[in-house]
Amino acid sequence: MASIFKQKYTAKDKNGRKVRKQSRFWYIDYKDADGVRRRVKGFKDKAATVQWAAQLEREAEQAHVGIIDRYKEHRKKPLLVHLDDYKASLLNKGNTDKHACLVYNRARAVITACGFAFIADISASKVQGYLADRRRAGLSVRTSNFHLQAVKQFCRWLVADGRAAENPLAYLQGQNVKTDLRHERRALSEDELQRLVAATRTGQDHSGMTSKERVMLYMAAVSTGLRASELASLTWGSFNLSDSEPSVRVLAAYSKHRRDDVLPLRADLAKHLLAWRCESDADQRASVFPGFNPNKAAKMLRKDLEAAGIPYEDGAGRVADFHALRHTFISNLTRGGVSPKIAQSLARHGSIGLTMDTYTHIGLHDERAALGVLPSLPDSTTDQCNSVVARKTGTDDLPVEQGESAYKPAYKKLTKTAYFDTLRSSSIVSGEGLQMHGASVEETFDNDLSHSHLGTDSDAMSPSVTQRSRRDSNPRYLSVKRFSRPSP
Repeated sequence: MASIFKQKYTAKDKNGRKVRKQSRFWYIDYKDADGVRRRVKGFKDKAATVQWAAQLEREAEQAHVGIIDRYKEHRKKPLLVHLDDYKASLLNKGNTDKHACLVYNRARAVITACGFAFIADISASKVQGYLADRRRAGLSVRTSNFHLQAVKQFCRWLVADGRAAENPLAYLQGQNVKTDLRHERRALSEDELQRLVAATRTGQDHSGMTSKERVMLYMAAVSTGLRASELASLTWGSFNLSDSEPSVRVLAAYSKHRRDDVLPLRADLAKHLLAWRCESDADQRASVFPGFNPNKAAKMLRKDLEAAGIPYEDGAGRVADFHALRHTFISNLTRGGVSPKIAQSLARHGSIGLTMDTYTHIGLHDERAALGVLPSLPDSTTDQCNSVVARKTGTDDLPVEQGESAYKPAYKKLTKTAYFDTLRSSSIVSGEGLQMHGASVEETFDNDLSHSHLGTDSDAMSPSVTQRSRRDSNPRYLSVKRFSRPSP
């Protein structure tokens, strides 16, 4: 039930003494449709306040069961007011002012161009048509997707904050950016890197940096993969150069994924940085690259590329701007045989697909070098030898050749003892021995296997390989009396 009351507070009278007073207006305390306690200011008249309290309570009950619109107040508020609240929410979540302003400006551009004044005015078809007209006028697909992402994010916030029942732009999807690549980057080769460093070292000062500062900047970028804004934020306190395992720390305020990152450094880069710091006599809080402006990084690098005779854009339309140094870092990791998971960790990417598909550039030279790990093919002489062996053994469906060096079956090489053991193991033997027409088995074997080796003569071959007709007709190979072996 709703309740009405007058608030009491403490104040000072004319003599400066603290006295208890109560407000001139009545206040209403009630539960809304979501069960949350609300307190609103009523009227000076108690009866009017009671009537309003009953109305608020009745509307809350009807909204709870779905009879009336619980979002009525939010629907009356202008959409740009909601957008201002959304920007404040982004800042309260810990996003940077730059990111909050970027999302706000993109969403505002769509809302203003489509003529949306209230939440009910938002139309997916109008947003889709507006972005299509912008793309036909020259807007890139990537930028179009960024605008759609911003306004969809704003609509999702309206639902999450209880200001709208549903997201009217939920079904809209961005376009495929691969069909409209405007700024595809490439990785610099090892020769191009050496030429760039050599030309920059002997070049003139420009873009607010000396030639030596630009050399150290390029070496740091291609050896760590740090972005331009991250490099600009580095101080000498960010580096650990004296330890046996040098490293650099990027603060969360400048990192793209909003957390502190500690990255390892190459020993040669740490040596160059340490010597440069000793030469400049800088303290811990001093900036490593004080004259570096990330917004002018691409223009600065382009001048040094021209001085080195390196084309800014190759034959395939790919460019070598400052961010291409990060592409070079990741591509070199892949060429060096680094595990894709380690490359993803060093690049600080949330998806391994981004590391392998976008930032790794492999050319025909790398593919040709990879073929070197395949096993060598057999040479022609080996193939001829194998062909002769196969022909003699009949393994290639050709007739078997007979000759002095023809293959002999294994049973023709058996010794007398081996044959005797084989027959004994296949028979049931007794203590009296096997009797064949009055002669023992041992005597019979001595007569049959009197030669030093078995030949091809049928009389010298064992009974197990003679023809069945000879075994059936010869009285020496008639039935054998079986008996059991005596126990030892």
